[in-house]
Amino acid sequence: MMKKTLLAAVVLTFTFHLSSFTPASAQTDPVLMEIGGEKVTQSQFMAEYESNVGGRLRAGATREERRKAIEEYVDLYAIFRAKMLDAHNMGLDTLPALRAEMAKYRAELAAPYLIDSSVLEGLLRQAYDRNHYSLCAAHILVRLAVDATPEDTVRALTRARELRQRVLNGEDFYAVAAEEVQRTNKDAKVRPNEGYLGYFSSFDMVYQFEDATYSLEVGEVSQPVRTRFGYHIIKLLDRIPMHGKFDVAHIWIAARDSLSNRNRIDQIYYQIEQGMPFEMAARGSDDRTTRENGGLMPDATLNNLPAEYIDKLRTMKTGDITKPFFTQYGWHILKLVRADTLGSYENMVPYYKQRLVRDQRGEMSRKSFAATCRSRYGVVDYTKVAADRRGKKMKASLDELASRLPDSVHMGRWSGRIEPPLSDLRTLVAFADRQYNAADLASFIAKTQEFGTTGMDIKFYVNEMYEKFIDSVVIAYADSRLETEHPDFAALLEDYRRGLMIFDYNDKMIWTKAIKDTAGFADYYYRASATKRLDRSDDSVFFWHERARVVVLDITDSSYLTRAKTRKVLERALGKDAGSNGMKDALTKAMGRKAEGRAKVNVAVDLVEQGRQHLIGDDQWHKGVYIAPRGKGFRAIVVEEVMPRTLKTQAEARGYYLNEYQNEVERKLNESLLRKYNVKIDRNVVKALVR
Repeated sequence: MMKKTLLAAVVLTFTFHLSSFTPASAQTDPVLMEIGGEKVTQSQFMAEYESNVGGRLRAGATREERRKAIEEYVDLYAIFRAKMLDAHNMGLDTLPALRAEMAKYRAELAAPYLIDSSVLEGLLRQAYDRNHYSLCAAHILVRLAVDATPEDTVRALTRARELRQRVLNGEDFYAVAAEEVQRTNKDAKVRPNEGYLGYFSSFDMVYQFEDATYSLEVGEVSQPVRTRFGYHIIKLLDRIPMHGKFDVAHIWIAARDSLSNRNRIDQIYYQIEQGMPFEMAARGSDDRTTRENGGLMPDATLNNLPAEYIDKLRTMKTGDITKPFFTQYGWHILKLVRADTLGSYENMVPYYKQRLVRDQRGEMSRKSFAATCRSRYGVVDYTKVAADRRGKKMKASLDELASRLPDSVHMGRWSGRIEPPLSDLRTLVAFADRQYNAADLASFIAKTQEFGTTGMDIKFYVNEMYEKFIDSVVIAYADSRLETEHPDFAALLEDYRRGLMIFDYNDKMIWTKAIKDTAGFADYYYRASATKRLDRSDDSVFFWHERARVVVLDITDSSYLTRAKTRKVLERALGKDAGSNGMKDALTKAMGRKAEGRAKVNVAVDLVEQGRQHLIGDDQWHKGVYIAPRGKGFRAIVVEEVMPRTLKTQAEARGYYLNEYQNEVERKLNESLLRKYNVKIDRNVVKALVR
């Protein structure tokens, strides 16, 4: 497998882009090689050489070093081109597996081309900067539906402004938040600190909420902030330079007030001060989920820890232990085991990109790109711009589709069928050579519908989906033009396709072929093994060093059997070739009945190789009995047999011989390909490349 990986990596460097070259006259650009009738000019070859090899030569390389590098690459390149031609003739480029892999790779490669990179970079930088801090906030929420009418929106905004003013005038923030909760739901149970959100960082909240909170100073109350939940009045309670995850260990003693169990927590803390490990002291904790694990809460984040814990952690260093402190939950002692530090921006980008996919930020970048594409490709929205239809200016309409959509679309269960079919099929949107109507929009809605839009005004829903539809088709169009508009994209895609082809070709014609050819491999072993020599260091892997068959007997308690007696018993058993079980039985018998249930003999057999083991010493490589203390008992090692250096069998050295056999198969294949495709290399042109 390692051989396959390495060869695949090498193969992927042998890429060629013939379409990128401008033909020159034979005098200025002679043909360097010909494979199967295809000609490769000097300039084409050198472009590939410089891209793959020349740039890696050390500065100041000698003429001889450059000559050798070019000549080696000429031969490798000729073989590569011959393999590619053979793979194409075998139809490897049409295999379903290759096409599926190409589709997957293309989608991954296309992703950065289908977003607004400048917007994305700004959002990534913003997330990284914000992740240096964690915020603690509370909010008052005036609920408002996403598709609220203008009248409802004005009423909610007015209400939010009134609540904000009451807070600024001195009313308790949590009391006002609780009042608003009960106003919208009389049966709701409110908390003493209603609206408290705890600590969070970038990506933990919806983007608009996060954006507004990070712009506040500690103690400041925001203007109303609109999200999909409604209007928020946000108060920033704290900002701390902490981030990432923590391994925190704690001891918690439940208590109703600060006097309850005070003596108990003090006693535990005293034991820690006297040297008891925190992990052992944690066994007295009331937290059943952590006390058997040393009190450890691994991978804790700020938004799932009590505020009092965070207040302590902000000044702690790794290994610090707090004094007992009281919260509404009882008494606590904390130990900071580990605290993450934020990695470099470059290291964090892959993580942020994953989060962006599920976050509104990703949609922002996509929307910005779609807007650019709408302008670039001249998108016309006929629901907004009237079209000239038979001398009459008329706008297209979404009304019929909106009136015909069933309620099941709000639960994500609409089948996509409309009976009878839509009659209004006027063009809704057009660009380039493409036109889309209400039937196309209906198909898009059927494929992308989601559960959870119940109660949303149907016209609002259809308009929202229509905007998404336009973005979708215009981005799909941009995707279809990537190879045309971005030559670098096309080149990378072609490189990968050829890499997959050559990998499959090598696998079929070399690696797997050699593995399955048992007769050929056996013949190769017979020929190759005869050439291996003990005195040649390169051949050492094909030989066993001296090996010893060893019986290991552990006597758990020396009270029932002395070492001297053990040696006598084992030497007698060794002389009789009693084997491992016979040795064990002899020792068990020698210990007598008093040892039953109190001591026993454990036995194991091993075959060890000199220089690659630690079981026996260098002075013990001969038949005999060797004894060493071990805990309450001792270990007896019996060397039964020492075997001289010998050649490994085909099965024992299969991996080494198989590697050599695959090289032989490849060499013969290369020779046949050079003949099959009549490969010609003009060595005079090659020589002229190094002056």
